[in-house]
Amino acid sequence: MGYSREVYDAALAALEKRRIDAVNRAAALKDRMAAKYPRVREIEAMMAGCSVQVAKAVLDGGDVEAAVERIKNENLALQAELAALLAAEGEDARDFEPRYTCPRCGDTGYAGGQVCACLKNLMREEACRRLSRTVSMELTSFDDIQLSYYPETPVDPRSGLSPRQWMGDVLAFCRDYAENFGPGAENLLFSGPTGTGKTHLSLSIARAATEKGYGVVYGPAQVLLRRLEKERFGRQTGDSEEMLLECDLLILDDLGTEFASPFTTSCLYNIVNTRLLEARPTIVSTNLQPPELLERYGQQIASRMVGSYRTLLFMGQDIRQLRAAERLRGG
Repeated sequence: MGYSREVYDAALAALEKRRIDAVNRAAALKDRMAAKYPRVREIEAMMAGCSVQVAKAVLDGGDVEAAVERIKNENLALQAELAALLAAEGEDARDFEPRYTCPRCGDTGYAGGQVCACLKNLMREEACRRLSRTVSMELTSFDDIQLSYYPETPVDPRSGLSPRQWMGDVLAFCRDYAENFGPGAENLLFSGPTGTGKTHLSLSIARAATEKGYGVVYGPAQVLLRRLEKERFGRQTGDSEEMLLECDLLILDDLGTEFASPFTTSCLYNIVNTRLLEARPTIVSTNLQPPELLERYGQQIASRMVGSYRTLLFMGQDIRQLRAAERLRGG
């Protein structure tokens, strides 16, 4: 999964805390038991010495099998004695050793040289939390989209559809895109006036992809490009470029609102071109029409977006203004 370094580090830190907590809980139990039953420390020492006794029996020769069986029985007797002491205090013998949240990897995040499922789950949860801190989570559900805000007239003579019907089709497409999202998914270009639902649908897709375990990076273009500029010129540290290039899904919101400069244009070209070459899906939302993209960003960027992205046109009135008017009337 293409999660950012920040998400990975946060998930690994959460696992480390789990591991330390498990070790500390076991140590605290041992201390409590030993304070009341000094015999506990003796049992621990004797059990720890069993492996040494086995090795010595092998080196000494003789009837190794009989010696190992004797040591095994002694160990089992010690375990039973310890379990009885713990039971007398209402404790579980299994808690005498660290009980890790993930027994497969022991809360290290890796098992058999592979990333453990527990670490993947934590990264997904962390990515969701970061997404929710970035935007209002109420704007991340398809179910919250109200088509009633889109007018039923006029009917477009070319498509034969009203804005409400048109946006109903756009909503249906985005739902299907989110449900079937995976590696190699289409690139999308959301183009239309302010307040017509571009950000809402982008975030709904982002949430669905994140919940499926994909690494999603969402942000306004001006914020992400400004961060790249600060990191490039030493005013801020981070791995934003790697994150933008390698995440499973990148969503650049409000493209065209950023301060245009040769640097930002170069960064944008690198992002768009690299992700196209590596078949990593990108969603771009903008108030600009295709001719305006060409005028602002030039042929190299505009042709790649228009030619390699599926363009979804948004129509209707500014929903934020409509809702504000409703609140005023309600007040």
